[in-house]
Amino acid sequence: MKEGAARTPVVAVDLGGTWLRVAAFDEAGEMGRTVRVPTPAANGPAPVVEAICDLATEAAQGGRPRLVIGVPGPVDPAKGVVHGAPNLPGWKEVALRELIQERLGWECRVEHDAGLAALGEHRRGAGRGSTNFAYVTVSTGIGAGLILGRRLYRGSQGTAGEFGHVVVEPDGPRCRCGNRGCLEAVASGTAIAERAGMASGADVSRAAAAGDPNAQEVLDRAADHLGRALGGLLNLLNLDAVALGGGVFNSGPKFWERMVEAVAQGSFPGPRRHARLAPAELRGDAGLLGAYELAQGDWAAD
Repeated sequence: MKEGAARTPVVAVDLGGTWLRVAAFDEAGEMGRTVRVPTPAANGPAPVVEAICDLATEAAQGGRPRLVIGVPGPVDPAKGVVHGAPNLPGWKEVALRELIQERLGWECRVEHDAGLAALGEHRRGAGRGSTNFAYVTVSTGIGAGLILGRRLYRGSQGTAGEFGHVVVEPDGPRCRCGNRGCLEAVASGTAIAERAGMASGADVSRAAAAGDPNAQEVLDRAADHLGRALGGLLNLLNLDAVALGGGVFNSGPKFWERMVEAVAQGSFPGPRRHARLAPAELRGDAGLLGAYELAQGDWAAD
């Protein structure tokens, strides 16, 4: 957005497999109260669309803002279609923008959630000042958003950034996408919990901190896979910086140190030394802030 240009009011939606978060931004770019509810995902897209519309209407307080929705799966931003979302049952070729616009009559954009988080971190967080940047999130699933040449990179069909579906164990566990051994199937919070036989990745972290060797082994395995995959990303894109976010990075310093050691196993010295690996700064608000930043750009072409 050009300096001094009028800002547009925005309602931002962060649609996750576990939580649905909605926030309104005013013309000054200030984020108002954020509402978070469990994602009603069990019965397919319809209840989720209804929840988005209800919460967005409440957040707008009678206005007609631009609506930006971040979705955890590959999308076609030009058409507003969600091709699939492994952590949202029944989401296959869902015309989300059309469904929302039919009900609300607002301008609406649908984007990959990690891409929006990358945009937020690039403009306001750990990626400030970088030209080529990636945001990687590791929580219920694993995804990445890419900023190349200071612009959000979506790829030829809008599906770039599916970092979690790089296959790292060809004979590994079945991923929700249908393939075997995806990074998401071995290093996400969901995968960590399943391998350790516990209810959540947070439980595994607590058990490891208490001295449980099985829990620590599971975390070490996940950190190794994640680090080597990040090393490959550095080799491929020669990035200036990578911000890492998501609940799995709350596993403690041992997890981070082990991951960084594994990055060295999967990368050339030059790209590794150049790139700055850092915790994401905006935490859970990165996608919401990125949605606001997207809405301030060229709405038709950005």
